[in-house]
Amino acid sequence: FDGVDDYVKIDDWEWGGTTSFEVYVKYDSFNYYSRIFDFGNGADSDNVILYNADTSSTIRWNVCQGSSQKILDTSNYDSATWTHVVVTVNDMTTKVYKNGVLVDTKTDGHEPNVMTRTNHFIGASNSLYNFFDGTVAYLKMWHGIELTASDVTSLYAPHNNAHHIWDFRDCTTGAPVADRTAGDLMATPINGPTCSA
Repeated sequence: FDGVDDYVKIDDWEWGGTTSFEVYVKYDSFNYYSRIFDFGNGADSDNVILYNADTSSTIRWNVCQGSSQKILDTSNYDSATWTHVVVTVNDMTTKVYKNGVLVDTKTDGHEPNVMTRTNHFIGASNSLYNFFDGTVAYLKMWHGIELTASDVTSLYAPHNNAHHIWDFRDCTTGAPVADRTAGDLMATPINGPTCSA
């Protein structure tokens, strides 16, 4: 992702409630609130967002129920090196893991509303701003499941039970990437993001 206008749009689908996300990313620079992903129905409309705070390397997680936000700032992304991040949400508890280690727990958050979201963006905000500058090797998502610390540790293994996996390694630049697990949700590149090796 070039940090200017590249992003990927995943098809609409219904999800929410207890959820876990896993990403493996490398930032080239920390743009202003640049999004790894922003899933919602527009700006401040039931968004679920993983990004960096301001222009810092701080890991920021944000869940909106409607426009009511619960934000967790914790740890840091590693600049110009790969960072593995897992976020789990179950009821009011959010956990953030970095490189296999629990780095923070928030007990006054909230789960994403169960609903169909129309804007599932990787690399951009729901207002098509805050573009990500770097590489997203993959994004994995489990709905209805809170991964455990043991699960997070084993995610480095070549197998798991993710409900949705969009793997951007060795894909064809410019072509949509199919959900490898279910095969029914396409991630479509917009404005020229390239595939990673």
